[in-house]
Amino acid sequence: MTLSFALDHLWQSTLVAGAAWVLCRVVLASNHPRVRFAVWLTASIKFLIPFALIVEAGRAMGPRMVFAAPPSAPPTDLISAGGGTAVALGPLGLATPAVTNANALLGGALVAVWALGTLCVLAAWLRGWLRVRFAAGGAIVAGRFRGVPVLESEAMQRLGLEPGVIGLWRQAILLPNGLADSLTRDQLQAVLLHEWHHARRRDNLTATLHMAVEAAFWFHPVVWWIGRRLIDERERACDQGVLEQAPATEYAEAILNVCKWYRPAPVPCVAGVTGADLRARIESVLRGRRPAPLGVGRTGTLGLGWAALVAVPLLVGVQTAPPLYAQQGNSFVGLATSSEKKFEVATIKPSASDAQGARLGPPGRGAITIVNLPLRNIITQSFRTQRPMVSGGPSWIDEERFDIVGKGPDPTVSNPEVWEMMRSLLIERFHLKYHVENRELPVFALTIGKNGHKLTPGEQGRCAQELKQGRLCGDILVPPFGTGMYNMPIGALITGIGARAGRPVVDRTGLTGRYDINLSWMPEGMTPERLAELPADIRPQEMSLFEAIEQQAGLKLEPSRASIPVLVIDSVDHPTAN
Repeated sequence: MTLSFALDHLWQSTLVAGAAWVLCRVVLASNHPRVRFAVWLTASIKFLIPFALIVEAGRAMGPRMVFAAPPSAPPTDLISAGGGTAVALGPLGLATPAVTNANALLGGALVAVWALGTLCVLAAWLRGWLRVRFAAGGAIVAGRFRGVPVLESEAMQRLGLEPGVIGLWRQAILLPNGLADSLTRDQLQAVLLHEWHHARRRDNLTATLHMAVEAAFWFHPVVWWIGRRLIDERERACDQGVLEQAPATEYAEAILNVCKWYRPAPVPCVAGVTGADLRARIESVLRGRRPAPLGVGRTGTLGLGWAALVAVPLLVGVQTAPPLYAQQGNSFVGLATSSEKKFEVATIKPSASDAQGARLGPPGRGAITIVNLPLRNIITQSFRTQRPMVSGGPSWIDEERFDIVGKGPDPTVSNPEVWEMMRSLLIERFHLKYHVENRELPVFALTIGKNGHKLTPGEQGRCAQELKQGRLCGDILVPPFGTGMYNMPIGALITGIGARAGRPVVDRTGLTGRYDINLSWMPEGMTPERLAELPADIRPQEMSLFEAIEQQAGLKLEPSRASIPVLVIDSVDHPTAN
C-alpha cells in the first residue's frame, strides 16, 4: 500500500464515519438502536474496503486498456534517414529511479511502526482473551436459556468478570458462580435475556470484525470512536429487547447490581451487560420510551446511502476508464510476445569487464547491436515493456552484461520484426521461460498540465523542411542528462522518461500527433563538484525529472494505479555457445 493510497483511504473512510455520525445524531436519533448500530458497522467495514478497489472494478467494467499505439503512431521504433541512432550511455547517463534510499528508509520505518502498533494491540487483546478462556475453562453447564447454553464459572467469580456471551459461532452465556445470590430472580432473568439478545444478534462476531479494524488502523482515533459507538448501540439494542418483556425498574436494578460487583470483560468480543454510558442507559431504560418507526423516508435515505457507497465509486471507475496507451521501452505498440521470426546470424558474448558505455541498437536494416547491457534490460527492451514491469529471474540477470549482434535474412523488415527476432533469440539461447499476468501496480499517469502542453508540433519543428518534401524524419534523442524527440508520438517521450521515473508510465494526455521536445533535468546523486566539471553544452537543468516535465513540456506525472501486464520470468539460463 503506497502512502498516497493509504492517505486517500483514510480520509475517505473518515468522511464516511462523519456521515454516519450525522445520520445517527440527526436523522436516526429517535429510531431503534439496531439501525444506528448498522450504520456504525458500515462505517467500520468501510475501513476494510478502500474506495479505490471499487473504482478499479468500475474501470474494469468500462473501456478496456488498449496496448496498441494511437492511430498516428507507425509500427516502427525510430524513423531516421540515417538508419538510426546509437545511444551511448556513460556512467552519468544511467539515472537512478525516482525513489531514493531516503524515501525507502522512511517507508520502511513507517511500516515498522505500523506493524509494531498492530502487534501491541493484538497482544493486549490476546492477554484479555486468555483471561476469558481461563474463566471459561472450568465452567460447568447450568442449563439453557432459550436454546443458548448457560455456563457457571468459579474462576469468573474470582476474577470479578461480569456475565457475558462467549464464542463466535457456538455461543454460550457465561455467568460468574454465585450471581444468583446477588440478584433477584426477575433481575437474573433480565440479565439472561440481555445476554440472549447479544447471542441472537451475533454481537461477538461484529465486535471481532471491528477489532480487526482497530488492530489495522490503531493510529486513527476515529476507529476507536466508532468502536465506542458500536458498543453503545449494541447495548441499547439489547436493552430495548429486554424492555419488551421485563419491567424497567427490575432491569435497571439488575444492571446496577452487576456494575456494583463485577467489571466488564477485557475484550469487546465478549458481549456483556454494563457496556456504554451507564448513566445514559439507566435513564433511557427508566424512561421506557419506545423507538420511533423508521418510516418510508428514513428507510429510503438509508437505502440510498448504502447504495451510494458502492455505486458512486463504481460509476467513477466506469467514467474514468479511458484507453491507456502503455507506451514502453522503445516501442509504441505496447507489450509484445510473438517470437516466430528469427535472426539468420547471431552472436552473444559477455561484455568486457572494463567496458564503460552501453549501446542498445536501435534496430535497422533487419539487424541490431547491443553492447554492455544487463540481461534484464535486454529482456525489457525486446518485449517492448518497462523495467518495473519485468518481474522475477535470478540476480545475475541484473549483474552480468552482454554484447549481442543479430542479423536477419531480410534488410527491409520493420523494427518490430527485429525485436521479435530478439525475443526468439532469448528463448532459444538463454532458455527464457516466462508468463504474462495482469497486476495492479502503482504507475505514473502522463497528463496535460493546467496551462496546456509546450510540445512543438512536428510539422513546425526540426523536421518541417523534410516533411514538406515528403521525406521521412523523426528520432528519439538521448542526451546524457535528459531525453528528447523530434516529430515523434507521445510514446517516444514516455520511452525517454519511463526508465527514469521508477514506475510504469501510462499515457493519459489524449495527444495523437507528433511533436518535438527536449527535456533536461538533474540526475539524482549529482554533486555540485561533478556538475561544475561538465561542459556547458551538456550541463543539465537544476531541477528534478518531475519539475522538468511540468516546466519544460507543460505535462505532469501524476501517481495513479492501473492493471497492466507484467512479464514474469519463470526461468532463464546463461547463453549457449554461438
